[in-house]
Amino acid sequence: MEYGISEVLKNLSPISIYYWKRKKKLEKKYFDKGLIIGLKSKVINSQIGNSVFIGNNVILRNCSIGSHSYLNSNNSLFNIEIGNFVSIAPKISFGLGIHPTHLITTHPAFYSNNKPFKTFSDKNYFEEYRLIEIGNDVWIGQESMIMGGVTIGDGAIVAARAVVTKDVPPYAIVGGVPAKIIRYRFDDKIIKELEAIKWWNRDDEWLSQNYLLFHNTEKFINFFKNEKNNSKKS
Repeated sequence: MEYGISEVLKNLSPISIYYWKRKKKLEKKYFDKGLIIGLKSKVINSQIGNSVFIGNNVILRNCSIGSHSYLNSNNSLFNIEIGNFVSIAPKISFGLGIHPTHLITTHPAFYSNNKPFKTFSDKNYFEEYRLIEIGNDVWIGQESMIMGGVTIGDGAIVAARAVVTKDVPPYAIVGGVPAKIIRYRFDDKIIKELEAIKWWNRDDEWLSQNYLLFHNTEKFINFFKNEKNNSKKS
């Protein structure tokens, strides 16, 4: 039996109705982008690309997220730039506040005035939250931790529960505490080819027609070599 919207709402609690309406409001706001968003999720002062998926209980604040990227449930993101085709697993800690170690005390009461508790400072003297930059085609595993100021290169993979404290090179696979390079996904030659190709900037029509190329590295690279040679001839 199929139910209309009124029938669905009739079976929900008041709080569930509130979250359901907020979800629908956001999907309507980003209708032209094709956004799919879960319950209890918020998008605040952020830019959304096309065909983005955001799971349940996600807060996106002062961020940008590229097309075809997805954020799984239970994530809170602040001051992060995310590329296209990024896969983000659940329960990741992004950009935890940094405390200064060169001052007499690490307590924010003496260098910050934007806390919910009493402080003695007249302004912010220390940059606590630094921009995180996540490239394209990046996969970040569940319950990993990405420290503020870190840049994760295109095509990189962060293993589950890794603690990333420094920049990750393109196409590197990192893991551990602190995260270290385990290996690279491809050899140097292929990595350079992929960085030059930047396939993630291709439109949806091209991707739909050529998705099988992504299943074979050699065919993929050769396709773009031929495309480049043909453009030179013309």
